[in-house]
Amino acid sequence: MIHYHTYRSYLKKRFGKPVLKIPLNGGFSCPNRDGTASTNGCLFCDNRSFSPVADRTAEPTLRQLQSIISRPGAAGKPLLPYLQPFSNTYGTVDRLKAVYEPLLEVPGVTGLAVGTRPDCFTEEVFRYLADLSRRTYLSIELGLQSSHDSTLALCNRGHTWNDFLNTLDQLATDGIETVAHVMIGLPGETSDMIYETALRLGNLPVRGVKIHQLMIIAETEFAEWYRTGRCEVLELERYSELLCGFLERLRPDQHIHRIVADATRENGLIAPLWSADKTTALRYIHRYMDEHDVRQGKLLTV
Repeated sequence: MIHYHTYRSYLKKRFGKPVLKIPLNGGFSCPNRDGTASTNGCLFCDNRSFSPVADRTAEPTLRQLQSIISRPGAAGKPLLPYLQPFSNTYGTVDRLKAVYEPLLEVPGVTGLAVGTRPDCFTEEVFRYLADLSRRTYLSIELGLQSSHDSTLALCNRGHTWNDFLNTLDQLATDGIETVAHVMIGLPGETSDMIYETALRLGNLPVRGVKIHQLMIIAETEFAEWYRTGRCEVLELERYSELLCGFLERLRPDQHIHRIVADATRENGLIAPLWSADKTTALRYIHRYMDEHDVRQGKLLTV
């Protein structure tokens, strides 16, 4: 049984063959770290654990891409560069062009995926992205985590739900594909709050959703919260239950980019330790889906 609509299958249908999505570091910063919104960052965040290219700030982005596509296995596949760490629309249009445009000139590149935040856009950036989306496939991934302002404030996100809505509205008006990043298990969130986020996203022009569990990473503020009992993590069984309830409240046509994330102890993972074995976690989640007849959008039809 197909339990949810994967982004992988969407890309394969769109481009006629499997697409290789390649994480890259564009060398951008974040308003939640440079003092514009905050200097502390999100309380759960350490890009070194969440992105395999977080430390490649000194290497030109184009060279990163060239080194990866020269490896065996990349030949003949459509390539989708993915600007992943930090906020990759946080800069002038000239700065964006200097990173984006050389990537699009590489043979085999079929578009661009850009990770960012809802508060990292100007009118000039919107206009550039609208032009870019007319020339190539463009996917803008917006870090949201929750639709509840109380949770966003608790996590020191530095933006609001309305910030997300306003940015999404402009991107949708310009015909740009959008993805919402959501985290399950954030402190203070009940199952009703988590499911409400799914329902809200299902009623918006969000084309894709990327979901993962709260992970406690060393040297983040949440690591101290976890040590003192202020913050807990989900067991795999409970995460599976909440994840499936979330999926069943999304629209069936929304692309699911990810249902679980992973990290390693070497990169600072403290908890939950099942996050270090993504293959086993996915096997458990898919078995749970089989046993509970989970289908994306199921609860929207009853």
